[in-house]
Amino acid sequence: MIRIYTQTDDGISRTAGLEEQDSRRGDIFWIDLLTPTAEELKYAEGICAIEMPTKDEMREIEATSRLYCEDGARFMTTSVLSRVETDDPIIAEITFIIKNRILVTIRHTDSYSFRVFSHQLLRTRSTNRDLVFVGLLETLVDRQADVLERFGTDLDAISKTIFGSGHTRRKGKEVEDPDTDDLRDALEELGRVGDLITRQRDALVNLLRLITYAGNEDSCMSTHDSLYVPLRPVSRDVNSLSEYAGFLSNKVNFMLDAVLGLINIEQNDIVKVFTIMSVVFLPPTLIASIFGMNFEHMPFLHSPWGFWLSLVFMLVAAVLPLVYFRYKRYI
Repeated sequence: MIRIYTQTDDGISRTAGLEEQDSRRGDIFWIDLLTPTAEELKYAEGICAIEMPTKDEMREIEATSRLYCEDGARFMTTSVLSRVETDDPIIAEITFIIKNRILVTIRHTDSYSFRVFSHQLLRTRSTNRDLVFVGLLETLVDRQADVLERFGTDLDAISKTIFGSGHTRRKGKEVEDPDTDDLRDALEELGRVGDLITRQRDALVNLLRLITYAGNEDSCMSTHDSLYVPLRPVSRDVNSLSEYAGFLSNKVNFMLDAVLGLINIEQNDIVKVFTIMSVVFLPPTLIASIFGMNFEHMPFLHSPWGFWLSLVFMLVAAVLPLVYFRYKRYI
């Protein structure tokens, strides 16, 4: 799909298609290509007199493949985290091309930021290429900030599950502890959020590289328009988001260590129960073994109350370790 934005006397006009565009090429300031067809790519290449990058070229990770100048145009590609609200978030590449008075954007995934900015743009009276470019970056940064805030909220909810006051272990009080199933669920959720935060940090790094490159006046000798000043606040916002993402990443690591520690404590409690039960039943087992020996002359062997006396001995031998463990607060 191609969306072409033009400046008219009545304001901003948007056309979703190639119809009736040849007569208004001089008014075009933004061409937005979403999963473009070959015909749409050819149309954009004809207007800008450049060759558009392919989908595979947009996915290149080398800096020279993402940020470069060619035929008097700046090619800038960044990655953003998309579809965060779904069960299948992905990293989507967006390419910005600046040539003369026209901005071209190429993307293969629908973006919430582009939809929001497009609605805002259509309510303005006039604009230009640089304002659209800076506005798009600001909207993308705002969206990334919202995503990080959501991750922070998710981590707070997980933290309450793990460290909440209703699950705190206190001696002498009947307080519920998080069971193993809750801890496993928390561990899975932490892994999911941690993976998304890692992707988001990578996207912010790429976005900061793009902003730095776009604001460099010497990055393209044939372009004399400076974007350094308008992009400076955007750069500061991205830096602050990167620091916040780093804080969330450290928080995830701390919570992962805490969950693993709690799971280890749960497992140790289970082992402790088996150990105590083994110690408790060891003396009665010893007494039963002694009275079970097949010797002819044994105390109480022919006594009518010998069996009951052995049971009393075994019961006392089992109760005494329990009393001792209770006194030492092992149980």
